[in-house]
Amino acid sequence: MRELFKPARWTRSLGRRLEDSMPGCGLATCTGAKAAWRRMWRRPGGISMEGVHYCGPQCLESALAGHLARLQSMSPAPPPSHRMPLGLLMVARGKLTYNEVLAALEAQRRARYGKIGEWFEKLGFATEQEVTAALALQWGCPVASVLKDDASEPSHRVPLLILEAFHMWPLHHVPATNTLYLAFGERVDHGALYAIEQMLDCRTQPCVAGRKAIAFPLERLGQQPRPSEVQFAPLRDPAEMARIASSYIVRMGAEEIRVRRLGSLIWLRLKARSAGVNVLFRLKSEALHSPGKTRPLLAVSPERWRGIRDNHAAE
Repeated sequence: MRELFKPARWTRSLGRRLEDSMPGCGLATCTGAKAAWRRMWRRPGGISMEGVHYCGPQCLESALAGHLARLQSMSPAPPPSHRMPLGLLMVARGKLTYNEVLAALEAQRRARYGKIGEWFEKLGFATEQEVTAALALQWGCPVASVLKDDASEPSHRVPLLILEAFHMWPLHHVPATNTLYLAFGERVDHGALYAIEQMLDCRTQPCVAGRKAIAFPLERLGQQPRPSEVQFAPLRDPAEMARIASSYIVRMGAEEIRVRRLGSLIWLRLKARSAGVNVLFRLKSEALHSPGKTRPLLAVSPERWRGIRDNHAAE
């Protein structure tokens, strides 16, 4: 009679098949129960981060802290050095003289703020349209003449803090090709474009618009409520950032999380069945900067411009 109550071989085989079919935890040090029979009676839980499944909030928080630490240790990519300086480009097009460029560079050096294009405008050497056209030529992008607001639907909404940091605007989304066009008012940042592609599952294409033309819609957008975006003051501890993010993950029942770093910002996109939340952290480090913020560095030194002028005169 006892033989009837002994576990049959088929039950052990079924248990192994169930174990193999269930996703494991991506954390190597996970100590959670792995037996299929202990999990088959409940709904499979866990969350996916960057395509890796984690069995619970504790494992996810540990993995997220390590991932954030790696992102924090990364150095921001320097701007490409192969681009022709804006002033030299405008001189070549006959929009400025060498003396005007030198005067703008000297004003920028004394003031210790602002982009060189801004000083061309402030000193009356060029209009915003001329600077924008030169920027488009410098970065090999088209000029956006009209800024529309039809790419701000939730599925393709870039957080306001990132738009401000990179001084860009979501210009237009083409559903047929799933392409999001982004207009930049300053330097076109291809690293930011790639990160947005990864976060929003779309293709991105850059264009250039006037700096003031982008500033106005950004200001209007900042006055509107953004319930799906949460910002935090500069933080240094990755474990603290992971704890904060985990609390939002548990609260909203997120099923997927994506993480990217853009300049001095870390962007976490939490996706649940009913909604999505963007959590943004500023990195607390003096060595980091947002690409959209001004820096007191000269794009081209006055000595280099004098050398260019002398060479041109010699020719």
